[in-house]
Amino acid sequence: MRPDPGRIAEIQQALIREGYLKQEATGKWDDATRAAMRAFQQANGFQVTGLPEAKALMKLGLGPHPLPEEADPSVVGSARSAPPAATSSGTASASTPNRR
Repeated sequence: MRPDPGRIAEIQQALIREGYLKQEATGKWDDATRAAMRAFQQANGFQVTGLPEAKALMKLGLGPHPLPEEADPSVVGSARSAPPAATSSGTASASTPNRR
């Protein structure tokens, strides 16, 4: 399925906003748009295709909902799923600042 010119212009505007496309939105999936999408995909850890893939569009804010963190390669390795620290007794503890 090919996006219509209005949708392509919307994607181009998002790529311009993010600094990846350095031209006016034309509504045509041209070489500059393809290169901008490739650069955006690579910078965000997505498969580099140069095509308007669903996850890249969600990351650009153009999907039906925001890209979930677990599907975002650019957040891999963050503390988003770190379990609470355990004490020697095996129970979770909250860290408290040292008081002097």
